[in-house]
Amino acid sequence: MRKWIGVIIDDQQSAIEYLLDMLRDVAYVEIVATFVDEQKAKRFLHVNKVDFLILDVELEGTNAFRFLTGLSNPKIPTILYTGHEKYEDEGYDRDFVDVLLKPVSQSRLLGALRRIDRELRNLIPMAEDALENYYEYFQVKGPVRLQRQMVWLKNLAYVNMQNGKLCLHLSDARVLETNATYKQVKELLPSKWFLECASSVIVNVNFYKGIAGGTISLTLPKAKKNNSTEDSDQSANETIPAGSRKTYTDFYAFVDSNLL
Repeated sequence: MRKWIGVIIDDQQSAIEYLLDMLRDVAYVEIVATFVDEQKAKRFLHVNKVDFLILDVELEGTNAFRFLTGLSNPKIPTILYTGHEKYEDEGYDRDFVDVLLKPVSQSRLLGALRRIDRELRNLIPMAEDALENYYEYFQVKGPVRLQRQMVWLKNLAYVNMQNGKLCLHLSDARVLETNATYKQVKELLPSKWFLECASSVIVNVNFYKGIAGGTISLTLPKAKKNNSTEDSDQSANETIPAGSRKTYTDFYAFVDSNLL
């Protein structure tokens, strides 16, 4: 799983600690440094490459807008974090990733981080960013005690809840159960390819075939025949539910982008 490297800059240590507490379990983000002194932050950023900033607007000796103009990369993706509503319009006008008002809720912070994730992934060359070239994985427990099963993201077709259990449906027709929460798994999945399409259902769009009547069709490769080393050249179809267009806007944006 790709991790985005970030830095938090705020002249109040309590505000930094508040953010760090909410970011502790966000698997795709790593905060490598925090600063209450903007000059120390500037020196750090001069010699260390990071992917994004969470930046307070009113700093001790400057403000966020002047601070960014003094960096070698003034266009680094940035989330503004402020206690003053007056900066919201200016933040959006200057095309910041998001503007968060203190004290931010965890759901609002996670929403901003998902925007960071999407923006940074859009900067990756398409050839490099194809899922077939994506060698990231996570592990789930079981079914035997202390056993771990590896889940390669490029082989994960969809995720859903069944009988109170979170199920991971793989392209080879295996279904793995995990005690992890839906939210935990959702945060592990690259939002470029894994989209929420219904309540507690996430689909890998690389297996998408079509949608009709509130049902999504997926095309999965058939499992190998017994005693055969060759894959079948046919594919198997599987269906999952589709939620409302109003609720699952990212998924339907993908659907619409594939219409001729």
